[in-house]
Amino acid sequence: MRSSTVLFVSAGMSSPKKRDHPLARRQLYLNYGALTLATQLARTGVAARLLHGGHEAPEIFLARTFESGLLPSRAPVMLSMPSFYALGWAQDFCRRLRTRDPEATIIVGGRWVTGPDPAWLHALLPQADQIVPGLGETMISDLVARRPPVGVPAAAGLPPFALDHTLVEDFETFQPSIETSRGCGMGCAFCEERDIPLSRLRDPHALAALLSETCDQYGGGEIHPYFQSSFFLPNPRWAAQLSEAVTARGLTVPWRCETRVDAMKPETVEHLAAAGLKVIDLGLESASPTQIRAMNKASNPDRYLRAASDLIAACQANGVWVKANVLLYGGETARTVEETRAWLDQHAAGIKGVSVGPVVVFGPPSTTMAFNADLARLGARPVDPMSGAETGITQIHPSAQIDAEAAEAISLDLSRRYMNADAYFDLKAFSYYARDYRRSDFDDDLRESPPDRLPFRTTV
Repeated sequence: MRSSTVLFVSAGMSSPKKRDHPLARRQLYLNYGALTLATQLARTGVAARLLHGGHEAPEIFLARTFESGLLPSRAPVMLSMPSFYALGWAQDFCRRLRTRDPEATIIVGGRWVTGPDPAWLHALLPQADQIVPGLGETMISDLVARRPPVGVPAAAGLPPFALDHTLVEDFETFQPSIETSRGCGMGCAFCEERDIPLSRLRDPHALAALLSETCDQYGGGEIHPYFQSSFFLPNPRWAAQLSEAVTARGLTVPWRCETRVDAMKPETVEHLAAAGLKVIDLGLESASPTQIRAMNKASNPDRYLRAASDLIAACQANGVWVKANVLLYGGETARTVEETRAWLDQHAAGIKGVSVGPVVVFGPPSTTMAFNADLARLGARPVDPMSGAETGITQIHPSAQIDAEAAEAISLDLSRRYMNADAYFDLKAFSYYARDYRRSDFDDDLRESPPDRLPFRTTV
């Protein structure tokens, strides 16, 4: 008996992408891109389900999927790869699925992984029947019907509907997502979306309606949606309208977003906080003028950092938690690290937590040569020159002064300097831990986690 359900599988990872410990393995990442496609199909009457591989071994994942009756299926299996870190899991999954069901059709998507070089990826996933680059909204119906799409997928706008989170296996464990805009186009050297123009922000009244519908899916239980946007850029008027729309619907839902530190006006924050904004991920990246210019983050570092100071102060004044992202970039030195550390020290009272890591090059050699060359000119070099061709991931020694091992030590030191266990739990529990994961669960896992791998202080 073959199922007629279109099964979307979000490829998992054999281990967490940064540091492996029990707390990291608790994190859940909703694949909202795959869920967009599943929702689109479901709205046309096609049965669809989304399962996440997480850190479950592919053989165990497949065994329970066959036992549930979702496989084998008459429909193609849609394997979504959210990052290059999922490649090893996807390879194992495809091999095992092809062995167990030789007649299965496997279609692989995930634009950041499939887009750069589909032929290279196909060579690493030979069991796949098709590699789909780009966004899939304009072609998902043809893919399900096994009609070969013509050319590269066309650009798609934001879906006008709320994602149907009930299509996700154990959906109530995940925090929901609402897409608010796409693209960025600000030109940062390390960013996948540096050349993709920023789309128009979703209408605030439409966004409030989607938020209300999402609340209904969870039966009125407490949720913390992520307003998905690489560059969330509302102006004060838009933010005020969102606050009014949310209030008019009687919604009191705390949510999270991501943005640059130099784009959102401080007066906007007050309206966003009234609309529910509780956590904001800020792409600071560096407070060193040298590094800000090197990564093409801003042409005027002084103005950039003044804007960052103003935004953090506005968040602090309005009760919004700030999680600052810091990137150890090519050419990093003890002096540039100290510049960033000193700036963070000055703003520590307004920062809930800090996430730090060295720059990583993602993609096969055919598409990363220019970026690698730029990093080399800054004094950086690959840890393993062959890893890009084999995995799509190239770890970097940031400079002659700071190698990869030193960069890891600096990353942990900076994170721990500004973040304790309470702050770490608050930030992770808000968006990434299961909705029923409690502090007592966290404390149990903490006792099983090696302290030298944790990015937060375990003592006062």
